[in-house]
Amino acid sequence: MAAFVAETDGRVVGVAAVEYDSFDEGNAQICKLAVHPDHQGRGLGRELLKHRLNVLHADPTFDGLVYSAAVTSHPASQHNLIARGFEPYSVHKHLQGGYFGPDAESEAIMLYTPSIGYAERDVYVPARYRHIVERTLAQASLDLLGRRIRTVNTVTYPTAAQLRMALSHEAGFLWEVTPEGSEPWAETKSELLAAVRDDDEHLMVPIDANARQLVALYEPLERAGFYPAGFIPDWLTREGEQRDAFVFQHPPTEAPTTMHVVEDVKALLDVLGLEYRVVAAHDRYWELEL
Repeated sequence: MAAFVAETDGRVVGVAAVEYDSFDEGNAQICKLAVHPDHQGRGLGRELLKHRLNVLHADPTFDGLVYSAAVTSHPASQHNLIARGFEPYSVHKHLQGGYFGPDAESEAIMLYTPSIGYAERDVYVPARYRHIVERTLAQASLDLLGRRIRTVNTVTYPTAAQLRMALSHEAGFLWEVTPEGSEPWAETKSELLAAVRDDDEHLMVPIDANARQLVALYEPLERAGFYPAGFIPDWLTREGEQRDAFVFQHPPTEAPTTMHVVEDVKALLDVLGLEYRVVAAHDRYWELEL
């Protein structure tokens, strides 16, 4: 992790960080921004963001994906990220414990689009979710990305020949699924259903969308109450290679929550088909109940 400190007259007025290998190997998360209340609204957050990106650009040892998890209780941070080249790729309800109060925070995962690789890959996705992948590539102006979208049929009950997985519960909210693991599907399914039943944390399943056999996961996840959070290019690393992820989520509760989101995040909610109620339309953001 790299820490950054802003000082005025010998006093610390802002802090921020870059966390390397945050979600997976080779990525970097722009995170942990805090500005003293007396210095908010003066552009300090923007300068700390700009400085961190400059440091990453100048680092000869880093050439990976850059992302940030923007809390939906703070629309100014969403605006700052978008102004510097970030775009929202997934939205997660009640993702982590509250930073600005007792309630769990909902967050939008935002990628720094210049850091996305232009590798040619096949993306396997059911027809009902193809529009989510198409929107993601178009929104990022990545028409020449080289991703080839392959519409495939899902299966109701995966067989051992189709899918053997290793499933791990990490970081309090993440379930990682990989093909050709040591676990038979029946055992994995049992663990997954137990987590949904017993866990009071956000569960995220990033499916390797470049691995055709993992299309067998879609229907079992849907039956367990999971639904799409988004499609994230380069989100995973498998044997040293970047992989795209179709991400499912299962929030700890479906109780309504309030989100303050900018236009781009609201548009992503529409693409994902997530239902919400407009509480208020402000000058630069929407207040939604989701």
